[in-house]
Amino acid sequence: MPKIILVGVDGSDSSRKAASVAAELAADSGATLHVLTAVDPHRPAVAEDPAMLGDVRRLTPGEEAEAIAAEIAGTLKGVTPRIESSPIQGKPADALVEEAKRLGADLIVVGNRRVQGLGRILGSVATDVAHHAPCDVYIVKTF
Repeated sequence: MPKIILVGVDGSDSSRKAASVAAELAADSGATLHVLTAVDPHRPAVAEDPAMLGDVRRLTPGEEAEAIAAEIAGTLKGVTPRIESSPIQGKPADALVEEAKRLGADLIVVGNRRVQGLGRILGSVATDVAHHAPCDVYIVKTF
């Protein structure tokens, strides 16, 4: 039985479905669930017009990722009690694989959205994670 389960989320319906399945797996096995949102350090910053924002401050990509992971983790607390959330640095597949290595994860759960071309079967993040993960990978059919 897994003791540490990771799930990658980006706020989409697809990632929410994957997170829900991951929470059920964690609850059934007594594992700790880590809800993670990747922050690509190479993502260009959004130009802002201070006059249009007024007193509102735009979230940094890291703050936005942290908010997404925390919000989704919050919706799953009723499913599994041992849940943590955090942003991780890097492109989604690479970041999930590296975090799995760092935490000694037993299972990574991903959805299979954003499918195009030959990647239609799994999706690019799911394919990359499946090829490079140091542990088992559960791919949730989310479309």
